[in-house]
Amino acid sequence: MSATVRRNEPCPCGSGLRYKACHGQLDTAGPASQARVQRALTLHQQGNLEEAERLYRDILRDEPGNAIATHYLGMVAWHRGDTGEAERLMHAALAADPTIPDFHSNLGLLMRDTRRLDAAIACYRKALEVDPRWFEAFNNLGLALEAAGRPGEAIDAYREAIAREPRFAAARQNLALALLAAGEYREALEHYRWRLMAQRLTGAPPDPRQERFPALLDGRRFALRTEQGLGDALFFLRFVPELVRRGARVAFRGDARLHPMLARTGLFGLGLDAERAAAPELETIFVGDLPWLLGIDDPARFPAALPLAPLDDRLEKWRAKLRTLGPAPHVALTWRAGTAVAGPSRTQLKEIAPATLGRALRDTRATWISVQRLPEAGSREALEQALGAPVHDASLANDDLEEILALLGALEDYIGVSNTNTHLRAGLGGTMQVLVPHPPEWRWGIAGERSPWFPTMKVLRQAPDGNWAPAFAGATT
Repeated sequence: MSATVRRNEPCPCGSGLRYKACHGQLDTAGPASQARVQRALTLHQQGNLEEAERLYRDILRDEPGNAIATHYLGMVAWHRGDTGEAERLMHAALAADPTIPDFHSNLGLLMRDTRRLDAAIACYRKALEVDPRWFEAFNNLGLALEAAGRPGEAIDAYREAIAREPRFAAARQNLALALLAAGEYREALEHYRWRLMAQRLTGAPPDPRQERFPALLDGRRFALRTEQGLGDALFFLRFVPELVRRGARVAFRGDARLHPMLARTGLFGLGLDAERAAAPELETIFVGDLPWLLGIDDPARFPAALPLAPLDDRLEKWRAKLRTLGPAPHVALTWRAGTAVAGPSRTQLKEIAPATLGRALRDTRATWISVQRLPEAGSREALEQALGAPVHDASLANDDLEEILALLGALEDYIGVSNTNTHLRAGLGGTMQVLVPHPPEWRWGIAGERSPWFPTMKVLRQAPDGNWAPAFAGATT
């Protein structure tokens, strides 16, 4: 049996707050004891949804209408993908007790993720009416405002959350991303340092005494650690040439699939090893901190993507293969990246329906190549039908980074959502037409056809209402 949650420990509900600032405030007296509620929430936070659900139902059997058990039974339903039942239970919990701000806030999350943004915004504002100190609601309000295409208001909401709780790392991270998207790079990078705490890679906030790197780093030896996916690692490794130019020597600690191509850059003189490998006598830094540490917050100074070179024999193999498939231009297509996750913990899913992509490109002449990783059954066929042309399947090239790097190097163009291949293509110096769903990922900015991070790539933006037609009005191949 789980121990009782202490008041200064993280709340078992997963909010990221301390228990005393979250469900420690709830009045759980009555037939359903505080210990039973705590245990149910602990099981929920641990991912044991089956046992948590059983305990919530036991509580409701003994105390019909218990608002906390009802609400979190709704959260279980949401995690399982049943948004209808989740919404019903959340409304029932609010009918039983509308004075708990977290109930309004979580319903807002559900409204946001089912694209009812006005309703989501109203839920967060209601949570703040109930308790103006409920700083998490300001953070959630910011996310909904961004999704609604109101970035300035979103930034204000994140600032309000931080004003009420300066150590609220999730709001700091969200503010950083919103400011990066808006082009406010200097302030953004200060807040971006909090992402490590927000992602629980560290339990402490950034050290306010830490200094940026000086102009000369002669004799300094660094181990660069990755913190996110392959694409983000490649993105931030663009700052390594500046480290070396200042006199530093560098080692890499990260995904082994990157090691061969990174070795060919000649920049990692101290070697390449696994992410968790020891780095004795080296200063360890996360790659995402490089722009702040180097003081690079002006687009005029943004470095180009880290140059990458494919293996010659693989490059020639793909050039020959593409010639057999049809005439130039050979254009790659990708329509989906990221993972859809049920429930309030979700990653960004970037996608365009294959049929929508096909119809938009139907009048364009090209030899089309699918580099979609793990395509869903029937998706390439739907793309072909709408496109009115064959789409040759090269999806398996994604299983080997050297293979996909060579294929991308052999293509004349690439149209698709942003993923690891986008960063590989950037390292090759290649062009791409990047399909950016709304709300946009920070590195593509909130407006315009170009990103200062990817000057060779054209940005095609989905409208806030989900329409892709305006984006393709400016597409070229």
